Amino acid sequence: MMKNLILFFMMCFAISNAQEILQKYPTGQTPYKGGYEAYYKDFVDIIKEKNLQPCSNPDELYVLTLVVMPDSSVQFVKDVNEKIVDKNKCAYNLARETAKYMKNWSPALVHGLPETAVARFIIYPNDLFNNYREGYYPNYTSPVYNNGRNNNSFVRDFVYKFNKRRFNWFDVFVIQGEFTVTKEGKVKDFVMTRPSGVYEFDKEVQMTVNILSKHFKPATINGKPVDDRFTFLVKGITDPED
Repeated sequence: MMKNLILFFMMCFAISNAQEILQKYPTGQTPYKGGYEAYYKDFVDIIKEKNLQPCSNPDELYVLTLVVMPDSSVQFVKDVNEKIVDKNKCAYNLARETAKYMKNWSPALVHGLPETAVARFIIYPNDLFNNYREGYYPNYTSPVYNNGRNNNSFVRDFVYKFNKRRFNWFDVFVIQGEFTVTKEGKVKDFVMTRPSGVYEFDKEVQMTVNILSKHFKPATINGKPVDDRFTFLVKGITDPED
């Protein structure tokens, strides 16, 4: 018999690596020398220098995720959500192509020593080709779960709606998933990027997301709603009765 199921839920991005990786830069530090504004300036300069072409779909949006190493080199993080990549292929390619020519990556510093850290850059080609200006930084807001309280209420609502009584085993697990919140605020293209290994359990995760799907507000760029991904991690512990 199962006594309870404890679920912990948080927004994150998980990267498998033997060494510890900072999931974000320390406060006051940026992954590019000169800050994000310098990154986007170099991005536009490379577009012009390499004669790269704009995207035919002006709504494409992609978040480039890199790992910046202590020696200032970078490694691309494989995007496991092929649906998002396919729908934003031009932005995806531009992000990776320009990154190959950039030389001003800046590692995170912890107690004065360089550490490996995750860096993310919002790539909205329509802005970079048509609306770039000195000091540019994308005016972006991420998708938000809003059920009349605040974004953290997703944790409470997910745990409340998840059908814990269907499962009866003792285990500790971590699962990761993501989906697209469309510019209309609808949820689609759910993907388990890190499944539990138990089909019925993963299916219940998706059913719970579907129940909560009507409470999302879309991401925006410059105040304009756009499709964007919502990523989550669930840590669970099943605890049998004494």
